[in-house]
Amino acid sequence: MQDTATVTDEMIHAAQAGDSDAMWQIISAHDSLVHGIVRAVAPGAKRDDMEDLVQEARAVLVQRIRSYDSTSSAAKLHSYAYPTVRRAVAEAWVRMTTGLAIDAGTALRVKRALVDYDGNREAAYLSMRARYGTSREAFMATVDALADVEWLDAPIGGDGDSDPLSLADVIADPTADVTDVTERRELARWLLDQIANRQSYALRSFYGIGMEKAPDADVAAHLRTTPAAVRQLRTKGVRSAQTVAQRHSLAA
Repeated sequence: MQDTATVTDEMIHAAQAGDSDAMWQIISAHDSLVHGIVRAVAPGAKRDDMEDLVQEARAVLVQRIRSYDSTSSAAKLHSYAYPTVRRAVAEAWVRMTTGLAIDAGTALRVKRALVDYDGNREAAYLSMRARYGTSREAFMATVDALADVEWLDAPIGGDGDSDPLSLADVIADPTADVTDVTERRELARWLLDQIANRQSYALRSFYGIGMEKAPDADVAAHLRTTPAAVRQLRTKGVRSAQTVAQRHSLAA
């Protein structure tokens, strides 16, 4: 098995230029990283769940590779990708095991606040209100939903660009119909950030959103699945995005 030390600047440049073989070499080199994150975040996961989480992690890793500054050293790719991949796996595990109707990112931020303040709910709430504008009702509902989730790790990172934006950050007036082309594109991008990473990757690669278009065969190779499964992910992604939009009363 390769490790990250085998990744070179040339491999990264080739992958960003659309070389599927180079992309898979980089993904394979990060295999121990991906599996280590999954084991740490979801130690009680069953085999099928573990494989789903590994695919989630790989989908995020592909996007981080594509967005990585090609002028930087390949040695820094590991550090660049790690926080985002870990957070994505943690959010996927929250969705898979709690059935939360709340945003998984909110759940992780609440859990982190409780850890930071040694379980003091009032102090954690005041911190969330000051930083994110979280209402007391939303905070307490999340705490109640997570009451029995003892395994959830506090997320690593979460500052700056790695912290997901709230709906208010992205769309100023969620009660209005979104008719402007630019606004609809921004809405689509926001929705792609709310759904499962595998579904998002399948849609982004098909439509060329934030990345070059890629055939289903390449996406399947990156995720170690089949082209038919990629097409299913794309269909599920559209449905998931529509569900999120309807939940927030948005035109999508």
